[in-house]
Amino acid sequence: MSADDVRRTWLEHQAEDVAQATANKQPQESLLTSAARYRLLSDEDRAVVDGLLADQLSSPEEGDRFLALALIEDFEIVSAVPALRRLADWLETQQWPGAPYEWAKVNRIIGRLATTRS
Repeated sequence: MSADDVRRTWLEHQAEDVAQATANKQPQESLLTSAARYRLLSDEDRAVVDGLLADQLSSPEEGDRFLALALIEDFEIVSAVPALRRLADWLETQQWPGAPYEWAKVNRIIGRLATTRS
């Protein structure tokens, strides 16, 4: 499968997972399903999805960022650190009520990944 195919397939499955979790009124279900799907990826496909998750950190949709952050943290995706830093910088300038909490979460993840790299 090409990188574009991997990205497209991941996004399709992610949308299906979120829709199913929403229908079941179990929002965390999509995270569990996505994590299970991530574990099954080959090393090559995982590298593509890692890049996609880093890209999703710049999404204006909090739900997209939430899922990407969770997977990046759970699977210690160190390659996402530059995108995490950009997100933290952006969140610092935001005025909506949840911004400080998301900023703290992002910085906590950066700190954990920094210790992973050492």
